Amino acid sequence: MMHRSFRQQFHAFLDQFKTDLWEFGNLAWIFAIIDRSLTAFRDGFPSAVDLVQIFVVAVLGFGWLMLSPASETMALDLYNRFQPVFSFAPAPPIPPSIERLQRFGYQQTLSWRGWKVHHTVFPNPRSEVPIIFVHGFGGSIGHWRQNMSVLSKHHSVYALDLLGFGASEKPDISYSIDLWTEQLYEFWRSCVGKPVILVGNSIGSLICAVSAAKHPEMVRGVAMISLPDTASHHEMIPAKIRPIVQFIQDIFTSRWLLYPLFFLLRHPRILKRWASMAYAGKEAITDELLEILSKPARERGSARAFCGILKAMTHPKFSPNVRSILSNIRTPVLLLWGKQDRMIPAASARQFLKYNPNLKLVELDDAGHCAHDECPERVNAELMTWIRSEIVHSSSRPKVLLQS
Repeated sequence: MMHRSFRQQFHAFLDQFKTDLWEFGNLAWIFAIIDRSLTAFRDGFPSAVDLVQIFVVAVLGFGWLMLSPASETMALDLYNRFQPVFSFAPAPPIPPSIERLQRFGYQQTLSWRGWKVHHTVFPNPRSEVPIIFVHGFGGSIGHWRQNMSVLSKHHSVYALDLLGFGASEKPDISYSIDLWTEQLYEFWRSCVGKPVILVGNSIGSLICAVSAAKHPEMVRGVAMISLPDTASHHEMIPAKIRPIVQFIQDIFTSRWLLYPLFFLLRHPRILKRWASMAYAGKEAITDELLEILSKPARERGSARAFCGILKAMTHPKFSPNVRSILSNIRTPVLLLWGKQDRMIPAASARQFLKYNPNLKLVELDDAGHCAHDECPERVNAELMTWIRSEIVHSSSRPKVLLQS
């Protein structure tokens, strides 16, 4: 009880300190602007350099003013006020071509908890076990275009846009791995209904793993392409300084800073540089990939969803740690990892082997964080081999009863 009271008092102290620091900063910037102006006009009309300096100081001071404790509410109000309003009617949908259906499947929209969610399906009547693909941060259904069509030759294949991404709705809500896990589970229950193989990338891998541990009835196997462990990074921080670290993270994930960053990141040139961090080579960063990544960022609500998701990812309750997740999965687990992954070092993968004896690790040469898109032939072959040997054939083997 005393510990909880101390934490409450400490958080109250931090909130008050944040307000005091902001108010003190306002005075400092006012004095800086006045001092700069008096100095510039001391000898008559200021020079061009003096005017630029006054302008820069004023802009920086205005930026500090926007970082008030109520900045998030103010930012949302401004964002809603200045959102573009389209007066023209949307164009009628164009029927997809055969080639597009072969690559992206039969895309549909459903309602989940009142929100619009997007998914696609490649039906296969000869399928023994269906597959669901789950994309990572910034991804969508289209990120699996080089995998779905190949795997659909042997399996019924599904993929969905997580809430906040792709063509799904982008509400201003509290995002978490648990939210997306429930979205995936309810999608499986309403659209598939039989045990599946889950295949994920990055955050999608984390969602697949949590789903397998939390809802074992829906899963026959889990394949993950790079697996982040967001909770363990927080646990490594000493408990005494975690509130301070969280306070600093809250500043850097405030909407006033993230909104301009979002509109900068979605620019094609910047997006191409960002994508190069997730890929080992430049060959895979095509115009088609850049369009897949940038199109959702041009939709209404995308900036707010981006800010909400990025802020949620820094929170300690965003996800359970990977150790607790993997240790509770009872199905076969495949972990594919690009050796040139610059977002999550490949060394992390070997540590995960300790957590589950059913886990098989395959490291991929000349591949980065999105190996499924960078070397799809290798990833598709590994997936099909693993499914045949560990899931389809293993379930059909006769069980031998030992007699005493």
